[in-house]
Amino acid sequence: MYFLDTQIYLGLAQIFQVVQMFVLGPRLILSVREYHAELVANTDTAAAMTSVNFQEHVHVSTSS
Repeated sequence: MYFLDTQIYLGLAQIFQVVQMFVLGPRLILSVREYHAELVANTDTAAAMTSVNFQEHVHVSTSS
């Protein structure tokens, strides 16, 4: 049979594992989603600036 100190330690370890699973798990998911959203937003911004850059250098002749 385990000593009382060991049982207390194992009980606290189980509590911390449950807390870690329910707190850090969703936090990790949310941080990954936020990172992905920023990455997509930065990619869209770069693509938009590239198209604006191309539009600035287009010269259309209007003479007949």
